[in-house]
Amino acid sequence: MSDFNPVTLFFILSEGMGGWLWLLLAIALALLGGIVFGASRLRRAGRPAKRPLTAAAIVGAVATAVFAFLMPAWTLVGTDAFASGIDYAIAVLLALVPGAMVAALVFTMASLRCASRAPRTQAA
Repeated sequence: MSDFNPVTLFFILSEGMGGWLWLLLAIALALLGGIVFGASRLRRAGRPAKRPLTAAAIVGAVATAVFAFLMPAWTLVGTDAFASGIDYAIAVLLALVPGAMVAALVFTMASLRCASRAPRTQAA
């Protein structure tokens, strides 16, 4: 365990995932950039982030549930492989990856749309 460090983890991921590692890292960086860009646009426009966050949470939860339901087909195992609660918990944790990607994309799109709307005027 003393040799287990971030460099070792990188090489394990690189060997196990191959070219997919770089594609997924690029997607993760693009989604992170979208979140930061959308949040900064909302802040500059003086708009709250409540609606984009709510939309992202709802759509992300639905996407996670759908991917968890499709987990046997996604991982190429039969439904008989799910024998205990830990199997279902791992399926949900694995489904959080695409669910979080969908949520990040929805937040980016919703925040950019909310930031581009005309600000509300208050009655004098």
